Amino acid sequence: MTTATPINLDKLRNVVQKFGTLSFTTAQAAADYYQNDEALPGTFFEAMLHQHAALLGIHVQASTPTDPSRTIWQAI
Repeated sequence: MTTATPINLDKLRNVVQKFGTLSFTTAQAAADYYQNDEALPGTFFEAMLHQHAALLGIHVQASTPTDPSRTIWQAI
């Protein structure tokens, strides 16, 4: 079992802001946040986006229950 690394909310906010008004997937945001290092599972990153969505000013535009990395997010 791996221990989850805490999320840096400032870094996460910067990643989200880079997309501006464009939509993005969980996988795109995670790749940018981790600089393409897939150290943490996509489901963990997905949960962090959901948990901090209001703070980040984002919402789910569309989701795929079978593959959370494909959830589409957009700035509010």
